[in-house]
Amino acid sequence: TDPAVVFVDSASGAGDGGVLGITCDAGQTNIGGAIFGQKQWSVVDNYLEFKARVRISALGAASERVFVGLTDLQEDTVSEMPFTGATTILTASGDPNDAIGFFFEGDMTGDYWAPGAVKADVVTVGSATTQMDAVQRRNATVIAAQWHTLKFRVENAGMDATWHVDGREVYHYTSPTLTVVTDVSYVPVFVATEGAGAMNVDLDAISVEMGRD
Repeated sequence: TDPAVVFVDSASGAGDGGVLGITCDAGQTNIGGAIFGQKQWSVVDNYLEFKARVRISALGAASERVFVGLTDLQEDTVSEMPFTGATTILTASGDPNDAIGFFFEGDMTGDYWAPGAVKADVVTVGSATTQMDAVQRRNATVIAAQWHTLKFRVENAGMDATWHVDGREVYHYTSPTLTVVTDVSYVPVFVATEGAGAMNVDLDAISVEMGRD
């Protein structure tokens, strides 16, 4: 595939054992990634907690994008990138219709893990009115070639959601009436889009935990 998606096992000697890697070439616009399991996770049940450990080799090139989280699509990874980004604002891509997770965009102002959620093609977290402030962006900084532990937790029937980067809370969504995403089934995904510069994106671990009412 292009970009190449490879699993590096502990015996290969090619890199870190047990790492799923996406190799993105410079000057391309292809998208690649992986889907884990099937659509079975509810974000608006009792609670849901998502964790992943991710590393990006190089930062800042135009149109480079990374998303790790949950989407309502399962057929392939070609359309699993739920956002594009500019300055500090996310825009829904239109496919998938619903998603929640962490997003990185080389075109945005600063290098940071942006919390993002889209509900029925409308951005609920990451829009002009629900974007991170300067302190939150600084706390979510992406450092090239360094592992980052990403976690988000959704509670209160989908009306509260909190994002953490390396153990630090970086954003909280709350609403008395509006769920952060639609009440449908979700699947975990890890996906990257090629851009102006070359980059490798690695996934060391991913987990989802859900409690039922």
